[in-house]
Amino acid sequence: MASPPAVCDVQTAFVKLTLEQEASFFEDMAALNVRPPDAVTRVTDYVPEIVSYIETIARNGYCYEANGSVYFDTAAFTSSEGKVYGKLVDASALADKELLAEGEGALSASSAEADKRHPSDFALWKASKPGEPAWPSPWGEGRPGWHIECSAMMSDLLGGEVDINAGGIDLKFPHHENQMAQVEAHYDCCKACNYFWHSGHLSIDGLKMSKSLKNFITIREALETYSARQLRFLFLLQKYHQPMEYSQNSMAAAADLERRFGAFEAALAARLREADTAADAAPQEVLHRWGDQERRLNDALVDKRAAVHAALLDCIDTPSAVKRLEQLIRAANSYMGEVPQPQRGATLLHAVARYYRRVMGAFGVETALDAAGAAGSADSATPLQLTEAVSSFRDTVRSIAIEAKRSGGEGAGLADEVLRVCDALRDESLPALGVRIEDRPSGVAQFAIDEPQRVLAEAARRREAAAQAEAAKAARAADQAAREAAEAARASVPPSEMFSPAHDGLFGRESSYGALDAEGIPLEDATGEPLSKSQRKKLVKLAQKQAKLVEAAGRR
Repeated sequence: MASPPAVCDVQTAFVKLTLEQEASFFEDMAALNVRPPDAVTRVTDYVPEIVSYIETIARNGYCYEANGSVYFDTAAFTSSEGKVYGKLVDASALADKELLAEGEGALSASSAEADKRHPSDFALWKASKPGEPAWPSPWGEGRPGWHIECSAMMSDLLGGEVDINAGGIDLKFPHHENQMAQVEAHYDCCKACNYFWHSGHLSIDGLKMSKSLKNFITIREALETYSARQLRFLFLLQKYHQPMEYSQNSMAAAADLERRFGAFEAALAARLREADTAADAAPQEVLHRWGDQERRLNDALVDKRAAVHAALLDCIDTPSAVKRLEQLIRAANSYMGEVPQPQRGATLLHAVARYYRRVMGAFGVETALDAAGAAGSADSATPLQLTEAVSSFRDTVRSIAIEAKRSGGEGAGLADEVLRVCDALRDESLPALGVRIEDRPSGVAQFAIDEPQRVLAEAARRREAAAQAEAAKAARAADQAAREAAEAARASVPPSEMFSPAHDGLFGRESSYGALDAEGIPLEDATGEPLSKSQRKKLVKLAQKQAKLVEAAGRR
């Protein structure tokens, strides 16, 4: 006997789906280095509170029940002293049927329009149809409306008034408008939120991202091509409230900027390590007194710090703030180029590093400068700290090996092997882990963490360039050896034999001379024509020069 078909538990399936999507969302946020929230609210956990919230709004006279659903009464709300519906938009939006329908959601019944007293009224509670999620309520089985859930959960954690409410520009109306009206209706107040932050839409190659346009890309797909840090730079290059363009060109610009910032971080981190090493070795040689270069760098730090602050006060203008940071980077790079001595300017460079690290930290960007200042968990170190430890250990071993090789003796062979292993660590093992190390004359290597593919590609290019340079060097050596061998062979030929046909190739002649005189000087050219007096005179001089070469070779 066949078993009966399984019955779908809508409620269980609904909760299962939302938990899967929630987990996927938080995984994506972690991959983008977005900090987790202090509190996570789920509508499914708040249904009793939402029902109670609606009951309070009803007692205050701002909603009505119709056929098992409950609707917000915009007319009653706006007729109450001090209350306004439509704070975030102009009057035309209140009559936009498409926006109003979108605000009700896809699960709303078409009969809702007949139940509403006014087109702008919206659902607080919707009666559920068979096959839809449902919870008990005083009005019958149903589910919360789209907007009421945010009001109830926000009020539970933050109270009746919040300072800042953020979301995409598409939530401005009707969602945020309705959310704010519900809170004010619940508390019977006139102000639920002080500020709204609305972020711009994401565009893909000039078009709004949409599944219907088939230009949809997920965070995980983007991370297959670009690093989280590169995507963060893309965000920083756009004003948060304006549309953001995701394209090859915009990502190329973001990736290039990220590379330049990363190069600065690596150079400054290496310089600070050099300064610390120099201070430990000879503290009396550390120079704290400022010269003209230090004063210029300090002026740049003070100026750009004020400019970044002003940019962020101006509607969080991150593109301008990043531009000012670029100018500070150029000033610091110029200083390190003009003042190569690590004993100078260390305290000032540390100040630059602290400020840079603080601003980039506020932007959510991890830097190579975090290695010294950031700590891992109680049980582990950060990747940057581990990289710094490996690089420092390699510096020490490499320095000892170089000194042993320079001193000679029995340890020279072992020193060569140690240096080879150090090079293999730099060129093969660490690039596969995304670690880039560049040796410097000071003995303190510069390191950075990057995408493994990029570091491996750079290492491959360096190996290719080194192989080409080695091949060119070998070719030059071979040419030099061939020239020396040819010179030695020519030096073994007596002057009386140098013009004979047997030595044409050795002396670079394409054809043989004709008859020769008793001393071996040609009398005729290859065609048998007699040579002129001037031609023979030149050949005599060549023979005299050859005699000197033979004599010199004999002395050697």
